Amino acid sequence: MMPDSRTSRLAPIVAATVVLLLGGLLAARLLARPPAMVAPTATVPPAAAADLAGLEVPCWSCPEAKEWPIRFRTDLDLLAPLGNGTANAAEWFALFEKERGPRAKDAAAFMDRRVELPALADLGQVVPGDDPLLLEAEPWVDRAAMSFYPEVFPLEGFDTRITNLLVPLTMARSWTARGVAQADAARGLDDCRRAIRLGRLLRQEDVVIINDLVGLACIHIGTRGVYRIAQRTGDTGLALLASVVLGEVAPQRLYTSQRITDVDLAPYLTKLPDGGAALDVPDAVVERITAMATGGADRRFRGEALLGANLVVHFGTAAQQARVRATLDQIAAGGDPDFASFATWSRDTAPSPQLLADVIARLE
Repeated sequence: MMPDSRTSRLAPIVAATVVLLLGGLLAARLLARPPAMVAPTATVPPAAAADLAGLEVPCWSCPEAKEWPIRFRTDLDLLAPLGNGTANAAEWFALFEKERGPRAKDAAAFMDRRVELPALADLGQVVPGDDPLLLEAEPWVDRAAMSFYPEVFPLEGFDTRITNLLVPLTMARSWTARGVAQADAARGLDDCRRAIRLGRLLRQEDVVIINDLVGLACIHIGTRGVYRIAQRTGDTGLALLASVVLGEVAPQRLYTSQRITDVDLAPYLTKLPDGGAALDVPDAVVERITAMATGGADRRFRGEALLGANLVVHFGTAAQQARVRATLDQIAAGGDPDFASFATWSRDTAPSPQLLADVIARLE
């Protein structure tokens, strides 16, 4: 994502903290229970048969695409269906949270074992195919669901925690590298499909933007592996399917960047002599924030807008504060407890001076 320089520096901060506040939080739940080291048994069904004659190439450049949810239009069950495991995959992946996770040291050691493979340099750094943590992760990707919030991590506005996303990203790269190098094409495809399944699980929850983007990257990496194997084996049908999926990746990234930029307040924040912050934002941007906060098929963008609303309701003009407060009141009183809780937080929690200082420091 490449908006203007100030926006690109703020986007990781915002994206990494975009959440929807849900009720019934158990703040110490993850750290209070022992690490789940063994995944319950699960199976993965074979990919559904693709009707290649009816396979469509989604027109992400067409005008109607502006109204589409930012998700794959192609059925990914045709490429890599999810497993049937009932355990929550997030419970295992959350253990590797930086610094705070029970297995943060294991994650750091895992990252230290990364190497670059000259023949597959485009995949980035990977771990060897027999890495113990990579092998331990495999059954955890055979799940049907991954849900971090609030089942595993508490939801705390700008302070909401995320897992160490470099761990699943490295795993997707490593499985794909192992798969492409396999002499047995079927085993190689299994590895690449594992990377795709991990990406699907990360995107499934639709709460945190950075989780979604890493999930999209995992799908991209795994699908490129599928394409390479299909090309090598002469499976033109599978290569065509993979090509269509790959063609959907870049538009989703671009639309995500656009929607973040639409409600990004970074260009309108300035540092005051006393170390505080001032917000001078056009009414048009405030209108986009309120519109995004009250609708849309992609939940993660509603959370993004509610984070922006938190700044406007405390630092905007009197008229802007009144406009946003009315929107937050409406959402808080609505029937959706997820957004009601988040809107209440946005309305009632003033951004801390440290948060504002950190945001502004990244803009300088």
